[in-house]
Amino acid sequence: MLTSLRNFFFNIEPQEGVNSASEYPYLILLRHLLSVISSWPLKILDPLDTVAIRRRKIWVSIQRFFHMFICLICVFGGVTYVLLHKKSMTFFELGHLYISLLMNAVIFSRITTLCYNDEYVVVAREFLEKMHLFYYKDRSEYSMKIHKQVHRISHLFTLCLVCQMLAGLSLFNVTPMYNNYSAGNYARGGSQGNATYEHALYFSNPFPTSDDLKWYIAYNFYNWGISYLCATWFCMHDCFLSLMVFHMWGHFKILLYNLDNFPKPTTKTSFILEGTFTTVNYEIFTSHEQKNVSVQLHELIEYHRSIVKFTDKMSEVFGPMLFAYYGFHQTSGCLLLLECSQMTTAALTRYLPLTVILFQQLIQLSVIFELIGSISDRLKNAVYGVPWESMDTRNRRTVAFFLMNVKEPVHVKALGLADVGVTSMTAILKTSISYFTFLNSI
Repeated sequence: MLTSLRNFFFNIEPQEGVNSASEYPYLILLRHLLSVISSWPLKILDPLDTVAIRRRKIWVSIQRFFHMFICLICVFGGVTYVLLHKKSMTFFELGHLYISLLMNAVIFSRITTLCYNDEYVVVAREFLEKMHLFYYKDRSEYSMKIHKQVHRISHLFTLCLVCQMLAGLSLFNVTPMYNNYSAGNYARGGSQGNATYEHALYFSNPFPTSDDLKWYIAYNFYNWGISYLCATWFCMHDCFLSLMVFHMWGHFKILLYNLDNFPKPTTKTSFILEGTFTTVNYEIFTSHEQKNVSVQLHELIEYHRSIVKFTDKMSEVFGPMLFAYYGFHQTSGCLLLLECSQMTTAALTRYLPLTVILFQQLIQLSVIFELIGSISDRLKNAVYGVPWESMDTRNRRTVAFFLMNVKEPVHVKALGLADVGVTSMTAILKTSISYFTFLNSI
């Protein structure tokens, strides 16, 4: 049992005997986590018999309604709590509530743009059933090498992100529990006989959750459940999207390698310059080679078109999510820094891991997306580097058409407005620090 678990988590090499990409350990782990929030595409629209599809769609609809209901309840309860208690709370306490509301807003955007969007299911299924490098690994030795490299990156990345999610979730909820324990609130009646319990999340409700131990325990379990769903919505969609980007990067690597190793002419031809006795040697494809060159060029163009087409679909589906995500970081970054600026043990224990994880999520997602732009920018030089001067007129026109298509780097855009990458990330970080400085001075 322990050996199987160890191999499942720490065997980072792709296994043999796998029939589909979804059978790899890191995707199995991701499947279980995304299934909790009704976002695993293979579970939503499996090609089963009609009765099973109808039952599954009904069950998925119930799950989606449940998540939407919970999200709306949290937003309503959080806003009501702020309106009722804002006059009696400090700015730092209000900052905690505002961060929670902003996170709820991000989750609401992901439920509406992904959970209720059938295009998300189509794109995710296309990745898992067509664009995953598992289906390209046998095309060449280099394809197998890139497949193994991306597999190791994806496996380790998924494990790291899950561990970060669980660590942040635990520290965020354990900190108020420890504060209650230190204050003696878990003893009968509390240390002063009238204990007031601290919570990780605050929502307006008709129950005495801050005064009665039994209600506090029930509310604490509710907070743990909400925090887990929130962390899963945040981290696992980012993980799934990052895995897609890793594999698109692998596709571009394979395309670049094929362009750099494009076959050259096997024969040389010589002629004498008119009016001189100078002999010039040059290489040109034979008529048979010209046909093979035409086939290879069309294969490379089609391969490039499929990569760009899938990347455009990613932008269309995940663009609203990324736009809301960047907006969240723009507004919450300064608040998180402000909470950490209290420099107390309780504040640092609760907010520092959350701040590090969220900023790290922003940085890693932006850097990962920058990989696509940087590697696709190398395509124009690679296409120009093919031996077009040895081709006939028809193939030269094909190369010119290919060069025109790869002239602009490929980028995933947030709602079609801004490229998701290092430039946008830098602007957000600068603005967050500026707002933090301003608020801290006040």
